[in-house]
Amino acid sequence: MSVEKAIDTCIQCGFCLQSCPTYRLFRREESSPRGRIARLKDILQGDVEPSYANLQTFEECLGCRACETACPSGVPYEEILLEGRARLRAAAPPQAASARAALRVLRSDVLLRAAKSAWRRRGRDAVRWARRRRSHSSALRLLAALPEPASAPALERRPGAQVQVHQGCVMDIVWPETNAKAVLLLRRAGIAADLLPASTGCCGALHAHQGDLPAAREMARRVIAAFEASGGEVLVSLAGGCAAHLASYGRLLEDDPLWAERALAMSRRVEDISRLLLGQGYRPAPPGPGERVTYQDSCHLRHGLGVQREPRELLAGEGYRPLGGDGACCGSAGIYNLLRPDVSDRLLAAKVAEIRQTGAETVVTGNPGCALQLRLGARESGDAYAVRHLVDWLYERPGETQD
Repeated sequence: MSVEKAIDTCIQCGFCLQSCPTYRLFRREESSPRGRIARLKDILQGDVEPSYANLQTFEECLGCRACETACPSGVPYEEILLEGRARLRAAAPPQAASARAALRVLRSDVLLRAAKSAWRRRGRDAVRWARRRRSHSSALRLLAALPEPASAPALERRPGAQVQVHQGCVMDIVWPETNAKAVLLLRRAGIAADLLPASTGCCGALHAHQGDLPAAREMARRVIAAFEASGGEVLVSLAGGCAAHLASYGRLLEDDPLWAERALAMSRRVEDISRLLLGQGYRPAPPGPGERVTYQDSCHLRHGLGVQREPRELLAGEGYRPLGGDGACCGSAGIYNLLRPDVSDRLLAAKVAEIRQTGAETVVTGNPGCALQLRLGARESGDAYAVRHLVDWLYERPGETQD
């Protein structure tokens, strides 16, 4: 769908307003999805200059896609956001050095492998150094909140397995053990699974969401080729934002005659691990009354892939405590917490207060960015909750496949 057609699907009803984190914070029309759609329409029609000042609202947007779930007209807001971000990129001043460096590393297979090697060797020292400092730098605050490098369980490779787990970029650097546990968990449930080669690299979600669509398309082609070569039938990512982006490859490459069909075919094979486990009849031991566990949605997993019920069903038990806020964004949003800590910190403070009200000792989530953001909240607020990826939580519990 062209961006003009996407814009025309908006009837300006306002159902999106209360679902939008930035509108709820600032109560300004320009800080809402409806306001952003109207602004881009004016720019495309030539009524408004495409300046940084006029496009800055797209920088403020978290891209959480909650408006898409709330919209009765089915407006594909993310397509509009990506167009706005692409135009913003052309008009905006350079991003923060930390954000530019991160995007450069993630785009390059060579730099990505070097970053993973460096993290394995020096990550523990880097995290401990950051924790000794009391810095207001967003990058150093997040570094201090990262977990120290951990060992991954042994994994026998099984080429040609039905389910292929995309190792990704941040997941592969910081949480490779969780990727390995996902494969072992799927096998425990009776599903043939393996890891896509690490050389597959980053999916390009962060680049797309920062307006660098040429880079995102280049990275998408690499992932598609790797998945085709794997012989797999289903593609899984343990990063909610990445999974939703992988499922959008059909739109991303729809104008590429050599890749459009292949991109659409792969995007239809993306699935979330919670759905695969439940579909297989897998049930973990439920949390007991003394465990006090809650769940924070990955925005893109919930609003992009529609995965909301399934993780909660896997967590169901006497010790599960629903989290207030109806899945509201925690403020991570890719690298938003690097670029807009002023907004991100306010959303995080509200999220920590919601967690505190549950009395939960463990917060489970399905996205590494959310996990890091929630760890930052615990560290800086003094709250004692632990943060676990859903896969890590499930892997450590007994479970069985039921007929």
